[in-house]
Amino acid sequence: MHEAVHGMTLVVLLVQHGQAFEAVINAVLDAGIADATVVESQSLASIMSKDMPIFAGLAALLPQSIGSRAIFALCPAAKASTLIGYLREIPKDDRPIAAAFPVEHFLGFDS
Repeated sequence: MHEAVHGMTLVVLLVQHGQAFEAVINAVLDAGIADATVVESQSLASIMSKDMPIFAGLAALLPQSIGSRAIFALCPAAKASTLIGYLREIPKDDRPIAAAFPVEHFLGFDS
């Protein structure tokens, strides 16, 4: 098992549909992160209004979203920092929600 001394980071990006997805992918690749996972997702309000009609009234109070893509990448901390810098260059309205978390242990990934 690898330890945190390797400085690995889990990067999570949430890109709303309509935002500059291509610019975000380019930033990921420019940061040297080639192995990432992209997952199509939907908002809680969308799920509540479609699949849980009992909560439709509550869902109407939540911000509407047409869905998003979540990008997950395990990478060295230096690449995560570079990526965050590139994401800051994207116009604010097109910028994804981004978070980076230090990883203490991981399996199945040789860096």
